[in-house]
Amino acid sequence: MPVAHSVPTALRFRGLPAGVECVAPLQLAESRNHKPHTHLFLALPDGEISPSSLRVFNVTKGISRLWFPLPAYTRPGTYKGNVRIDSTDYPIAVEVEAYENLLLSPPHMNVVASPGEQMTAHLSLANGGNVPCQIGKAYAIGLYDVEGAERAVGATFREPDVEGKDKMSRLMDHLADEHAGIVRVQVHEGEGAIAPGEVRELALHLRFPDNMKPGRSYTGSWVLYNLAYQVRVAAHTERRKEHK
Repeated sequence: MPVAHSVPTALRFRGLPAGVECVAPLQLAESRNHKPHTHLFLALPDGEISPSSLRVFNVTKGISRLWFPLPAYTRPGTYKGNVRIDSTDYPIAVEVEAYENLLLSPPHMNVVASPGEQMTAHLSLANGGNVPCQIGKAYAIGLYDVEGAERAVGATFREPDVEGKDKMSRLMDHLADEHAGIVRVQVHEGEGAIAPGEVRELALHLRFPDNMKPGRSYTGSWVLYNLAYQVRVAAHTERRKEHK
């Protein structure tokens, strides 16, 4: 009778390009003087690669962990290949996850502005992830007084005749009073899809809310995919002309 040969277990890796890993029911010979010999091939859209940094660890008896990195901008998807560990070949499937990683420079924005003032700001945007990100034409950033929460709590507790739910309602009212309004953002240059690995310049037109109180400081966040880009505004005492 012909001898039946067992089919090696298929190994499934998952993760981000920075490192995909697999936990498999393998017991690999390893000691201080011996590491498993490995050789890996993987078919990617840009061509077949042979990573030299596959790492193999014995987690516990009969279970091993395998890990290796991919090129930084490897697109999401499932890729096929194989790996040889010592004298055994294993088919592999690598599931690469989507990773949004936008970066803005400078890392935050500090401006001095008067109520209702308009100005232009220039930022550098980079896509360090592995998926395109769409930059729209218009955004809105809510501004809150930096000391507003503390001031609202103090005002609430100084009202002796307010208790229970009424006190919470009054706190919400005081917090709402500390909201200065919306910074309206128009993207004059740099809108559209930004590809993985791309860097571009943004030109933003900003219009600050009319309700800012002179002499106070405000903060808000521009939410853009993974980013919560902080904008800090020192309210000027006088309304000024638009500047760039």
